[in-house]
Amino acid sequence: MKVNLTYFKASGKYYAKGDYITHLSPEDGLFKIWLEVEDMFERHVRPGLINGPIGDYIVAVKVPEHPHDHPRLMIPKS
Repeated sequence: MKVNLTYFKASGKYYAKGDYITHLSPEDGLFKIWLEVEDMFERHVRPGLINGPIGDYIVAVKVPEHPHDHPRLMIPKS
């Protein structure tokens, strides 16, 4: 399944888009995909952006192919 990510600066201004293909299936809960995205960000892997510690972004996560899809907004902890 494709996971769509939309990045926003802390001010709320649009910054960039990215996506990746997850290995999880539609039968897995949507929360597992969200945990996968959080884990990627903790490892400084950000699809659509340069990898590495370059700052925190607000990220909208959407998985259109998932049967229970609804967008989730991820706010950085710092």
